[in-house]
Amino acid sequence: MLPLVVLIGVSIITMLRFDRPLIRGDGVAYLAWVDTFVRDQDLDLTNQYQRFQAVNSYQITWDNDTQRFVNIFPFGVAFLQAPFYALGGALKEAGLNQNPDYFIQMQGVEQAYSLCLMLGANLMALIAIGLAWFVARHFTDGWTAAVLTWGMFLGTPFLYYSTVSPLNSHNPGAFLTTCMIYLLLKLAGAFRQPSAQEAEQFREPPLVGWIVLGAVAGLMVLVRWQLLLVAASAWGLLAWERRWKGLLIATVVAAVVLLPLPIVWNHLFTRPFVVPYNETTNESFLKLPVNAHRVFFRMLHYSPILLLSMAGIPFWWRLNRRWTILAVAMIGSQLLINGSTRDWYDGDSFGARRMSELYLVYVLLAAALLNHLPSREQFRQWGTIRPVIGRVVLGGLIIYSVIFLLAFFLFSWTNPLGVFSDSPGVMLSYYFDHPYRQETLAAVIHTHLGPQAWSEPGP
Repeated sequence: MLPLVVLIGVSIITMLRFDRPLIRGDGVAYLAWVDTFVRDQDLDLTNQYQRFQAVNSYQITWDNDTQRFVNIFPFGVAFLQAPFYALGGALKEAGLNQNPDYFIQMQGVEQAYSLCLMLGANLMALIAIGLAWFVARHFTDGWTAAVLTWGMFLGTPFLYYSTVSPLNSHNPGAFLTTCMIYLLLKLAGAFRQPSAQEAEQFREPPLVGWIVLGAVAGLMVLVRWQLLLVAASAWGLLAWERRWKGLLIATVVAAVVLLPLPIVWNHLFTRPFVVPYNETTNESFLKLPVNAHRVFFRMLHYSPILLLSMAGIPFWWRLNRRWTILAVAMIGSQLLINGSTRDWYDGDSFGARRMSELYLVYVLLAAALLNHLPSREQFRQWGTIRPVIGRVVLGGLIIYSVIFLLAFFLFSWTNPLGVFSDSPGVMLSYYFDHPYRQETLAAVIHTHLGPQAWSEPGP
């Protein structure tokens, strides 16, 4: 277990280095949900409109048809973050709260709230990383699995949306998706060949396993509705394997967990099943997935470490064809649904953020590519030195990911045009051509990121 311990330690240090307890942008919409659920314990967003008026530009709006304030962002993240928000309230009452005037001006609530929300996001990321390690070590050694899971965390938007932007739907979405796939792997016995005595037990997993699977899948859809297609892919595998009892139980539980969805939308829009964006803008949020290919190339462009995952598909096919089809279906479904949205490019975003929820799928596929190191006798055969080459490429891609992350920070907070981001080539050129790169980058990180900036993080 030493590789796992080191992995968790390094991941904690990494997150602390980039943590920023300040809620901005879309995060304000999620903050409004958790605030009304925890502090007001109602669905009336009037208090939230007043509380977040200084930072509210599009998150909470007035609906003329229903004559009430509405929030079109999904509210599932509030269920996961509610305990941490309540803890923040307790810390604030205890006086553990720095620079309250600044934080109220910048995010609408005191620092104690956002600090605890940030720690909640960190915890969910850590659990996802740990589960990914357990999956990866089925294919490779513990140390390689540790480097791979950390590298995938660092090289995808999962890191950014677990630290710099701690309140969003991507961090809990990745956490719940990882939990669901991990449970599915265990319940379906994907990694084990049971003995004759164990065969019957593997055909009938414990009831509680199916209950938890359904609850996690339902909550996952509440957090990000696009992940419904990921759950549908998993359900398809269960049907393929004729696990009817488990499928029925998980479906019933998921339906119960999803009940808040029609209740909340019915309260806000007087109809239980609506697309909130369509209701407030009279425009369609979805169209044909004509930009799916653009999402795919954008994903690889901003996170080239995912090339290892794509290259791992044929090797995963050799090991388990059903699960390969499932993995491809999950990735493909998210490409299609995200390629059909009006803002398929993700708006102001660090990379292809809407694809980051499939973190465990990426780790699983890349681990199949790396596989176990060959023995000395096997080393001369080309097919068996693939894991060696894969590890070298992995190391290079991790180094690139670190440089790109720093380039993004420097560009995002100092570029003269005032834009949030640009193409990787533009941002990297800005980074390498900057005349005072090291000094400016140090000032940016000191001002915005890490414990030294927690008392007054720059917006």
